[in-house]
Amino acid sequence: MTSPTPQPLALKILVGVALLGLLYMGRDVFEPIALAMMLGFVMAPIVHRIRRLGLGQAPAAIVALLLVGAVVGAIGSVIVGQLGDLSQELPRYENNVRQKIGTLRETMLRPLQEVQGRAGRIVGDLGPAPSAEPAAPQPADDGASVSLAGQLVAAVWGPLGFVGVVVLVLVFALLEQGALRDRLVRLVGGRDLRAATSALDDAGQRLSRYFISQFAVNAGVGLAIGGLLALLGVPHAAVWAVLGGLLRFVPYVGFPAAALLAGAMAAAMVPGWELMLQTLAVFLAVELVAAYVVEPQLYGHTTGLSPFSVVVAAIFWGALWGPVGLLLSTPLTLCLVVAGRHVPSLAFLDLLLGDAPALDLSQRFYQRSISGDAVEILADARAFLKRKPLAAYCDKVVMPAFELARQDFERQQISPQQQAAAQRVILQVLAELTRSPLPARRRAAVLDGSGLGLRLRRERESVEGRWQGPLDVPPGSLMLCVSLPDPGSELSAELLVRVLRSERLDARHATVKELAEVPPDARADAVGVVFVVCSGEASAEDVGALDACLAQLPQARVVALLPAQMAAQPPRDPLSSERHHHTAYSFEEALCLVQRRPA
Repeated sequence: MTSPTPQPLALKILVGVALLGLLYMGRDVFEPIALAMMLGFVMAPIVHRIRRLGLGQAPAAIVALLLVGAVVGAIGSVIVGQLGDLSQELPRYENNVRQKIGTLRETMLRPLQEVQGRAGRIVGDLGPAPSAEPAAPQPADDGASVSLAGQLVAAVWGPLGFVGVVVLVLVFALLEQGALRDRLVRLVGGRDLRAATSALDDAGQRLSRYFISQFAVNAGVGLAIGGLLALLGVPHAAVWAVLGGLLRFVPYVGFPAAALLAGAMAAAMVPGWELMLQTLAVFLAVELVAAYVVEPQLYGHTTGLSPFSVVVAAIFWGALWGPVGLLLSTPLTLCLVVAGRHVPSLAFLDLLLGDAPALDLSQRFYQRSISGDAVEILADARAFLKRKPLAAYCDKVVMPAFELARQDFERQQISPQQQAAAQRVILQVLAELTRSPLPARRRAAVLDGSGLGLRLRRERESVEGRWQGPLDVPPGSLMLCVSLPDPGSELSAELLVRVLRSERLDARHATVKELAEVPPDARADAVGVVFVVCSGEASAEDVGALDACLAQLPQARVVALLPAQMAAQPPRDPLSSERHHHTAYSFEEALCLVQRRPA
């Protein structure tokens, strides 16, 4: 019996598991290569600038390596000298260290030891009696010194070998930079050289900006820490400044480790605890300023990573490759995001790890409304309204969200509970945004059989009155929004009323039936503009009634509002061509027609 063919999803899972296993099992090989390639990205701009002087790739790479090596050697010699002086001063701090260890033992360790001793006695009483046979003395190991020497050599040889491999790969990566780039373009893009070049350029630019920005911030952090510690009188402030700047490249754990080391040394230098607390306060203050003031202004969205993905990447790569993975977590994740943006089959990586919003504002409005969450909708709306008017918000967010709701409603994919929750949220959101407070006692008619537009109008009338404002108004100041008898038209007309009222215009909502019931001798000179809102196919009866009503308002300007988002097909203009009128396809266009003076 033959096994069934694996599904594509199963194949992707198997490939992913195999790739993770390969990365974990081959970490001894991949770690130095990945670190060398990231260092190559850092040094690539330096090599490029040196090549502008007329040197070839190999001489420019050698000069760049020599320059970087000289800078690292100079910094290392200064730090080694500072550490040598510090080691000679350590015996002078022995009494302070003993005193503080004794204080910590009395205040913290002794209570814990007492609790542990009591718990041990209780467990001992419950367990079997210990054996009375004395332990046989262990013979002296004559090879202990040899074993210790071997462990020392192994401990030193491992890091030296790792650094040697990194430097070797870095040298050849810089020497063969052009050839490696061509191979990557051919490997990634195949025949589509343009797409591969775009992906590599995107990755190179983002990595270069990230490394340069991080180096600048960390250098500034080191200088600030060194200056402040020197002002406090902390000896060897340069050591802690360099240590803080370097360890800050390791996300989340490097900088706190540097702060703890500097605080421990400050505690050992003086009898009291004041210098240690001041040192920790310096590290904390500098980190807060760098993380919440400098980095948001300097980085912006250059990396393209969400904050959550940075945390998850640090955990993932740290567990996979240890300290090297933690150091390279952000650059490696950034490469994955770039791959997701340029490779269709890896688009989920950009969705999961990138900083681009997964849902646009209209989708968020619709999703939050059917889940009954008005708080986030209001937060998004207030942020939007700080930049643009309410008319733009209705065009860009509210109407597309209603279109999504209409499509799901026609497919019968919205439950009655979701529909009721969405109606309550929309009532609350529009009341808050248009400064039309809901009545203290909500009527049950919110959930009756009428459309949402009429429910919104009913809620507004319960506060503003049946006539939606005073009847004695100046001539030509009233703007009438007429809706045809369909839910989309009623909803659009009510939204238009609220948009116009947000601009301090006297706008009122009326249906065609209500307009036809107005007596002919009613004051008609008050109406200056008539908006006819249509979102679908108007019947002949409605068109005839509308023409008869507009015939009683010959002096009014007429605007046909046709919001195409509220229908499967763009609505037709219900007004006859004999009546001069304007046409608007959005709330912003309608508002512009009102605010523009008639010719």
